[in-house]
Amino acid sequence: MQKEADYFPGFMLTKRVPPTHLALLLFSVLCAASMWSYWSRLTLGLTQSLADTATTRAKPLSDLYPRWYGTRELFLHHRDPYGVDVSHEIQIAFYGRLLDASRPGEPRDQQRFAYPLYVVFLLAPFIHMEFHSVQLIFHCLLAAATVGSAALWQRFVRLSFSWTAFATLLAMLLGSVAVTEGLSILQLGLLVSCFISAAAVCAASGQLFLSGAFLALSTIKPQLAVVPIGWFALWALGDWRHRRPLLAGLAITLGALILASEYLLQGWLWRYPDALRAYADYFGDRSLLMVLLPSVLAWPVTAIVLVTAFRFCWRARRQPADSVYFATSLAFALALTVSIIPTVVSPFNQVLLLPLVLLLVRYWNDLWPANALTRFAMVAFCGCVFLPWLMTLTLALLPSTPQTPWPLHLRLGPLLTSLAFPCAAFIVPMVMRRVHDSTLVLTRATSSPVKLS
Repeated sequence: MQKEADYFPGFMLTKRVPPTHLALLLFSVLCAASMWSYWSRLTLGLTQSLADTATTRAKPLSDLYPRWYGTRELFLHHRDPYGVDVSHEIQIAFYGRLLDASRPGEPRDQQRFAYPLYVVFLLAPFIHMEFHSVQLIFHCLLAAATVGSAALWQRFVRLSFSWTAFATLLAMLLGSVAVTEGLSILQLGLLVSCFISAAAVCAASGQLFLSGAFLALSTIKPQLAVVPIGWFALWALGDWRHRRPLLAGLAITLGALILASEYLLQGWLWRYPDALRAYADYFGDRSLLMVLLPSVLAWPVTAIVLVTAFRFCWRARRQPADSVYFATSLAFALALTVSIIPTVVSPFNQVLLLPLVLLLVRYWNDLWPANALTRFAMVAFCGCVFLPWLMTLTLALLPSTPQTPWPLHLRLGPLLTSLAFPCAAFIVPMVMRRVHDSTLVLTRATSSPVKLS
């Protein structure tokens, strides 16, 4: 029998594509188009309404600009990207003047350089370019990283798609709330998702040192990387003698990045926490659960979720990386990241939940016959996934102009309904584990790939 690590899933090319598959592909393209149209009209309407009421109007420079400008100032003029003067210059570029917290209606986002310094190595090749050109390059780069992460997660969960199935997946992914927002504001979180997916594939194929190196690269956004790294570390400690190369790759790569950054700017590591605190101040230091639930419930629910996740992962720590236990534990860690980590509230972080969707597709035929409760949970999860697209398709039929925008409850509908996705994401790994423990239908784990035509 072919070993797990030797398998590289490809795409099944058929001479004749069934009409139903083409219809599904066209429907996915329609959903993606409706989402991008919705986002364009939403941002245009919000910009217009803010311009009428706010004291300052931000320029469309994207989230990438503070990182690019800080990198440019560091390499070309040897200035501290975390410094007050650089932060003020970024604010002037965004808002036309310095922000004053005492003024009513003042924007909360200070647009500071709030990333670890070693992100400059990613942006260094572009410091001599005009920022407009850099935006175009990174739009393509982040889109390619998103496609790459989809292909890597597909390999990790051992799904083999036909070209129509993979194209449908990409259309839905690139047209999701998460990726639409992430690409529109050039969020580096899309790149972090690609790094984590690469780490998962490397671990499953036995390339543990390389897996640790990719995890180190994912720390360009520490809040997104900390929980997945925690799971990988727990898994490595479960079989230290054979899995220690993973932690070695993580430590060596991260150490090299920190030391190289220290060479560029001495003492940056001690100033970086101040930038993080400022980031939390204007983005809020609450998690998604704390946003959705009252305080009296948020903390107990968070504690229950943490205990459940730890027990979940603890039981799987000795399992191989190509097992369903490892896959569901990593998916649980990613769902945990989006739900309970402070400042990780924006929908663009939901791109980390893609492996959960693919795991459900992978084991759908095993899970569906289990019981009525499992089927209800699966349907509810799918409903949470598709609800934002259904709302954008509905809004596409309603007229909207800058002068007569959609009512507020409709305008924010797809964004608000997308917040149900991370909460429902806990369903998939818990249902998979329960079904596995009770019926053993998943004991074959990933021994044979599933082909989707």
